[in-house]
Amino acid sequence: MPPRKRIGDILLEEGFITDEQLQIALQEQKKTGELLGSVLFGLGFISQKDLFKVLSATQQVSKNVPGQEGPSQDLPDEIDFLVQQSNILFQRSSDLHKTELDSPHSPLVNLVEKILINGIRRGATDVHINPDMKGVRVRYRVDGVLHHGMFLPGKLLNPIVSRFKVLGHMNIAETRIPQDGSAEFLYKNHGLDLRISSFPVLGGENIVVRILDKTQVLVGVESLGFLEEDIERITDSLSLPYGMILVTGPTGSGKTTTLYSFLSMINSVNKNIFTIEDPVEYQLPLARQAQINIKAGLTFAAGLRSILRQDPDIILVGEMRDGETSELAVRAALTGHLVFSTLHTNDAASSIARMVDMGIDPFLVSSTLDTIVAQRLVRLLCPQCKEALPNDDPAYRAADADPALQTLYRPQGCRACDNAGFKGRTVIYEILKVNQQIREMINVRASIDDIKREAMKNGFRGMNEVGLKKVHLGLTTLEEVRSVSRSVF
Repeated sequence: MPPRKRIGDILLEEGFITDEQLQIALQEQKKTGELLGSVLFGLGFISQKDLFKVLSATQQVSKNVPGQEGPSQDLPDEIDFLVQQSNILFQRSSDLHKTELDSPHSPLVNLVEKILINGIRRGATDVHINPDMKGVRVRYRVDGVLHHGMFLPGKLLNPIVSRFKVLGHMNIAETRIPQDGSAEFLYKNHGLDLRISSFPVLGGENIVVRILDKTQVLVGVESLGFLEEDIERITDSLSLPYGMILVTGPTGSGKTTTLYSFLSMINSVNKNIFTIEDPVEYQLPLARQAQINIKAGLTFAAGLRSILRQDPDIILVGEMRDGETSELAVRAALTGHLVFSTLHTNDAASSIARMVDMGIDPFLVSSTLDTIVAQRLVRLLCPQCKEALPNDDPAYRAADADPALQTLYRPQGCRACDNAGFKGRTVIYEILKVNQQIREMINVRASIDDIKREAMKNGFRGMNEVGLKKVHLGLTTLEEVRSVSRSVF
């Protein structure tokens, strides 16, 4: 019996795609792990109708048609109907009236709502509306990775963009410059905040919507992925009456979530807690929370000055963006307050140099800084479908793992994880405690490498080491750790 032809080869032979398109799709498949049919459809190289036709002939329909493996990956009947109705609306009038952008009965309004609901159901943090040569691509960021959502007719781009602008109280007539807006969205009697950003690109305007759930339940540091021995060190730092605790990492690395988990550990009716953020991402009982408003003059620095007159015990500054904010935060820590904040640095020790570079006196840094947590997020293997690696797999050697003692796994994909092979994320991190020796080194502007070496004498573990431990525990993969850290393995 001859081997069954691969779907890519069949589509190539039938003339549905070119060899160049196939190679692009294969490269994309390596990144996303999706089935080739879904990738080709998502890239706009083939229509759903033609893909279904070929798959039907090869009896592979259930395995490859976009949307058959998991929820919301194709155009469900309801969305397909709304697309058709929106097309009719658009054809009727090239100049959409505001009532058609606002009316809850408008097919366009319902279509945008369904796009958002699909993202919420999939656990997306961001919804992307991208203009494409052949249409409008909708993608969802889930667990830090962008996934194809749906592909819509190109003529719907401007109406969809206009609807999002109406939601965000933005200027629908202005298409030449970026705009930002915000909206509230009610889903199953649960209020969500939407941060809407438009950006003019070739082919139209690109829209990205950040979905924020301020009422989501805060999880403990154990659930975030901090190891038991490190939780004790964190607890010691949180018991300090004053000083500064920093969480560092790139955008989207979970810094705010970690800070709020720390705050929830010490939140008490006996403490006066203030936060100044952009935006407020969680609601913390007993805390007074403020959101910056640049237009009104409420910046991080201005807000922090006012907070210091409110008799605070604990202050959370969402981000130390500039020298003025950083200096105020440091002086607040020096004058009897416990201050939490974030920085964008690659590792814990670099935060010290970053603060000095922002113009803060090294003596002030050394006098106030107590703990720095640098972190990244890696995807967790789906417990339902992860597959054990054979004992002779090269990953064991690369991860310095013993097959007799540890089992490493690779992703597979199932309905439970929407065929991604991963479900949820965990933190990998390093914790730098500033002891007396390191304080003296900061005062003389010692190098980052020298500070790291001193920290290692006191039990400091780098991010790679924590990442490897989670690989050994079967929680994630070596590739995931490599993708977010400067790995040497």
